[in-house]
Amino acid sequence: MSTSSESPEPTSMAEPRTSDRESSDRDRPDSTPTEPAVPDVPTSVLPAATTSGIWLPGARDPRRSYIATSPVREAAASGFDLLADQLPPVPLTAHQSEGRWGADAIGRAGGLLTELHVDRTSYGWRLTASAGKDERLEDSALIEAFDAIAEYGGFRPGQVQISLPGPWTLVTALSLSSGARVLGDYGARRDVVQAYAFGIAAFTDRIAGLGMQPTVRLVESRLNPVLTGTWPTVSGWASLPAISETQVWAALESTLRHLPPTVLALPDLDSLHLQGKEIPAAEAVRRTGARSVSVPLASLRSHSWEQLATLAEAGLGTWIHLPPTAGGRSDAVNHWCERIRTPWSRIGMGVTSLREFGIIAGPELPLTYPPLLEDQQGIGPEHNRGTMTIAAGLRRALEEIE
Repeated sequence: MSTSSESPEPTSMAEPRTSDRESSDRDRPDSTPTEPAVPDVPTSVLPAATTSGIWLPGARDPRRSYIATSPVREAAASGFDLLADQLPPVPLTAHQSEGRWGADAIGRAGGLLTELHVDRTSYGWRLTASAGKDERLEDSALIEAFDAIAEYGGFRPGQVQISLPGPWTLVTALSLSSGARVLGDYGARRDVVQAYAFGIAAFTDRIAGLGMQPTVRLVESRLNPVLTGTWPTVSGWASLPAISETQVWAALESTLRHLPPTVLALPDLDSLHLQGKEIPAAEAVRRTGARSVSVPLASLRSHSWEQLATLAEAGLGTWIHLPPTAGGRSDAVNHWCERIRTPWSRIGMGVTSLREFGIIAGPELPLTYPPLLEDQQGIGPEHNRGTMTIAAGLRRALEEIE
């Protein structure tokens, strides 16, 4: 049943195109190897704690001087050092100077849009007719990021997981040049979803060109307000109309179809309530076409575990996201193992099936502040390393359950 009076015409996708910006990047002698190795193309996201989540580092502040190294290279060195230790996903990010708004997740995603341009305003990111200063900073950061990835992680075997906002999360964060929300304009949101899918596909191709096996983690945190018509207008005094289920699922399915193996990250597995109809989370995930899903452990209640079991029995990959403080206990591995095993057993699932669970650790996708190696709570690289170690230990513990 539609939740909007709009036409339920699904978002269509063509084969991924390459923008002029991406073509020029490939022509740079320092952007990719002359004869890149062709890695094995993964067919699924392995349920293991051995991937590294890559945040594209942000542009350097021209007012600061980095003599020994840039923050981008510092982030790359730290992130791939963790990957070398066979640890699970860790955000690979760069420090930002005080007052610098850039490098939040939306800025990173906007820089990947194919044949669309963005700029930063006082009310957030907006679409523009041509590239401005902010987009050029993002492009410069992207070039430096790939140089750093090539230097510290190039030709490293195994899967590398790239964390990005989901298409609908990106749509809710963008405005038109007039200031109106992209979400409220059918043509604009269709163009953004399509350009984003093309951009991510081109981006992962470049990662593969460095000899890695890219996978994607799309963090889709705003599906509920999009579907229920509760996402606010720019003024905040009203809400935008709900988008029909058909359009929402079709856009996600089309995006996922053009990407490498992808984990769809959701904030919870609660049911959707649309016009008096209850849609179980497992059904909603199935309609997106996702083959793997992740969810924060803290959000799982009894009915959520049942939905997770439904997804697992349907053959979908299931990932659990540990809280950032997961490594704060001396008995952390045993503690988190029981936090997962007890409710899983309570709903009648065999504990040996926990071997198929993937574990994600570290900070969640930041949408309102720059992703830092040292975040607002003072959690720095060493704390991240501790959290990654706990997650890797938990993965081993789940694999050894009899």
